[in-house]
Amino acid sequence: MRQFLGLVAIFSIAMGISACTSSKSAEIVASSPTTITITTYRFIEPTALAEAHCAKYGRKPVVEGSSKLGSVGYKTLWGYACVEK
Repeated sequence: MRQFLGLVAIFSIAMGISACTSSKSAEIVASSPTTITITTYRFIEPTALAEAHCAKYGRKPVVEGSSKLGSVGYKTLWGYACVEK
């Protein structure tokens, strides 16, 4: 019984840590010199990632919109246009 409780505790800690680290991550879905599409968890707008991408091409990002993904909506899809400065 003691081993089982130890395994449950380790599993719970591991799941808690992974939930905390992945909740703020952003992932690039598609990109080009004039656009970038990014997914994030919840409603965290990935402005810094979009700015870094557009800056490579001498442009600035303008958010085109966002959309909740899935029935629960725990992920958001963001679309940015990279426009002339």
